[in-house]
Amino acid sequence: MLRKKDVLGRSAVFIILFVLVNTSFNAFISTGTKTLEAGNEEKGPDWYAKPSSYAELVNWYQTLENEYPNYLEVFKANELYGTGTAEGGYDLYYVRITNESLGLHKPEVLFLGSPHGDETVGTIGLYWFTDWLMRMAFTNEPCPDYDKKWLRWLIDHREIYIEVAHNPYGFDHVQRYDGNGWDLNREADYDGPGSPTGGIWASVPGQTLYHFVNDHQIRVGCDFHGGVRELLYPWSSNHDNVYGTSPITGKTYSHAPPDFYYYDASALRLGDYIGDYGGDLNENNIGTIPDTVGYEAPGGMCPWGYGADVVSNPVEDPYVEDEIFGNYPGSGILWLSPEMSVTKNPAESTFGNDTVDRYGAEVRRFVLHQTDLAQPYILWQSDTPEETTWVPEGTPLTFRWQVNGSLVVDHTMIQWGTNPDPIHHPQYYTADHDEHAGDYVGGTGWDNAENGHTSGVVYEETIQFNEPGSYYLVAKAQVDQVYANVIHPEVYGDTPYLRIVKERTDDSYHETIDGADGTETVDGQLWWYSSVIHVIVGEDTVPPTTTLTLKGVTGENGWYISDTQITLIANDDLSGINYTMYSLNGNEWTKYTAPFRVGEGIYTIEYYSVDYAGNVEEIKTGSFKVDYSPPSTSCVLSGLEGQ
Repeated sequence: MLRKKDVLGRSAVFIILFVLVNTSFNAFISTGTKTLEAGNEEKGPDWYAKPSSYAELVNWYQTLENEYPNYLEVFKANELYGTGTAEGGYDLYYVRITNESLGLHKPEVLFLGSPHGDETVGTIGLYWFTDWLMRMAFTNEPCPDYDKKWLRWLIDHREIYIEVAHNPYGFDHVQRYDGNGWDLNREADYDGPGSPTGGIWASVPGQTLYHFVNDHQIRVGCDFHGGVRELLYPWSSNHDNVYGTSPITGKTYSHAPPDFYYYDASALRLGDYIGDYGGDLNENNIGTIPDTVGYEAPGGMCPWGYGADVVSNPVEDPYVEDEIFGNYPGSGILWLSPEMSVTKNPAESTFGNDTVDRYGAEVRRFVLHQTDLAQPYILWQSDTPEETTWVPEGTPLTFRWQVNGSLVVDHTMIQWGTNPDPIHHPQYYTADHDEHAGDYVGGTGWDNAENGHTSGVVYEETIQFNEPGSYYLVAKAQVDQVYANVIHPEVYGDTPYLRIVKERTDDSYHETIDGADGTETVDGQLWWYSSVIHVIVGEDTVPPTTTLTLKGVTGENGWYISDTQITLIANDDLSGINYTMYSLNGNEWTKYTAPFRVGEGIYTIEYYSVDYAGNVEEIKTGSFKVDYSPPSTSCVLSGLEGQ
């Protein structure tokens, strides 16, 4: 049904049809982002190898940094924060994956190599995820399970941080504890310290971690483990008698956190998506730490990363030594502790490769799922009209989109009008897809996740534009609104702890920090928007017109006496300019993108433009001459030289 907000100056008639369909993940998410780097077609490794040492693992990451310098950075976090070296003389290397050319103020996620050195699946799997992501996103190597454009989109719109290993000494010596004999997952400042430790944040890895977290606005995090097959979330050693019952499975857990419902739903979906190579993940091995692993773990990273901001969450003040170490504004993270393998340090044969799905694939799926969840977003599907499209009057256009970065889609629709800003000035709306409003899951591209595959929802609307003009369309969505409800508000209060929940359910939420990358801000919003599609409607049989402009210092007789700037300005009154081409002195035709300069010479430039209706302008020609070198004069004397 069409709902009209404002009346156009002239009548406009639209015919709208909608279809809701499912799609598999390898058809999932297509964008108009960057193309692949031509000629880069190397093949992946035969197998995901295990490094012989922490130093070798760091070297592997540094090799990737050299191959992909614009997207991957390896740095010593202990030097950044002045925390010294870890026991045994180790530097603590962190890795950042993002498209650096687009800046650094994007949703951040953090994945730690295991704090227990002999639990190796996550530590090694994180490297092979990084290697796989770089090759799949930036080479022509086949990627059958994922759309390469979506992988590029993630790199453009996320900052993925990896700590190479939280316990380098333990990794090298294949032991749980660090060189001091400390358990690095018992020293966090939340109901800690546990044992054995040197006290709260006694280790250099611990000090480096809490400085890093306070310096960022991490939305999703984890510390990898092994020894059992489980996905663990807060709490760990307190709030024992606070219970939560899963609305999805009906199972009840003690030590339930205020964001229990979000943890429950997201971890269950993640468990299905990871796969079953290491064993099935379900409600019996996904849950709060004591109810699932069978014991309490005071001073664990997971509860600290989630709940140690006592300014925002004063209920947690008794468990945090903020009087000594200060508050932790960086917490509020959706932090999980995945136990990936029953065997702590499994054989190399269990890691698989790009196409043999073993632990390497399971770590990959874990990281992709959690990285996606960091912020809601909407992407048009590949068969939707281009961002600028021309059609004759009466042409039906089908728009298909998907909503992700969320657990449930409460509302989604297309809105549009003749104003170039359809987000703030819409005139028309399609029907509201509210089938899952108030539910805990449903309506996303991750629906029906299972063993690395999904059968997610794609929304579809067909709109017929019967009046000429320019129209601007955007898809929008509201997600995850049920998770604004905190479990047991009589214990925790009414406000969620999770940064990602507050960002998407509270439009008054505002958080700012001054971090290593400058000022970082999170502002809450209830609606999320796609990119804008511009549709131009009407008959167009007239080709565009292109004008050549030359800019330089003019001399005499038609010469320019400085470098000369060439500008091509194209105009089209209806469908708009698609592209402009030019050829300089008979060389190959080149697409014009911006003004350019030329030096000395005699030039002939040919040029033409094409509009979105396909009308091609006749080739035009211009000539000009550039000479800014002054003449030189020489003097030659002749005759007999005297004395």
